[in-house]
Parts: sequence; structure tokens; C-alpha cells
Amino acid sequence: MNNYILLPIIGLGVLLVAALISNMIKYEGGANPKDPRKRKIVFWLFFVLNPLIAYSVGLAMSPDAGIAKTQHMQSLPVGLGIGVAVYFLLGFAMSKAMKTSKVGNWF
Repeated sequence: MNNYILLPIIGLGVLLVAALISNMIKYEGGANPKDPRKRKIVFWLFFVLNPLIAYSVGLAMSPDAGIAKTQHMQSLPVGLGIGVAVYFLLGFAMSKAMKTSKVGNWF
């Protein structure tokens, strides 16, 4: 599968996992609740894990040898950049669109 398609899909999947985990963090009461900080940590942790996961999947999907492997390895950094951009931009858009939800605490 093409890295330009696969790695952004992985970025979207990682974003959905971060959103699910953020929604599972319970609201805390009191004057200084720590739950918004926990949700930010989840978002940024998965932001760091996203390229690691995508790169390892991209390497695992690479052909064995020849020109196909060369083309695959050249498209890997570009696909990785697109995947990271998809994660960040969609995460930012989700955070701003859902300001009153748990996901709204990401930024």
C-alpha cells in the first residue's frame, strides 16, 4: 500500500485512540481539577507515538528489494509528515470544534 495513503490513515487511527482515551478520563471536581492536564498529556503523548507507530508500520510494509523498496523508502518520510500533520490539524480542529467536551481540553 502507498505510504501517502497508509501513514495518514494511521495518524487518523492514532487520533481516534487518543480521543477515546481522553473521553474515558473522568471529570474531577474541586477548585483545581487535574483532568484537563491528563487529557493534554494523552494528546501530546500520542502525538509523539504517532510517527513511531507509523514509521514501524511503514518499514514492516516495505517490499523486499529492488526499485520498489527504494521508492517505498523515499516516500516514507513524506507520508510520515503527512500523517503527523493530519494528526495535529484534525486534533486542533476537533479541540476547537468541541470546546465544551473532554476533547476540548487538548489545546
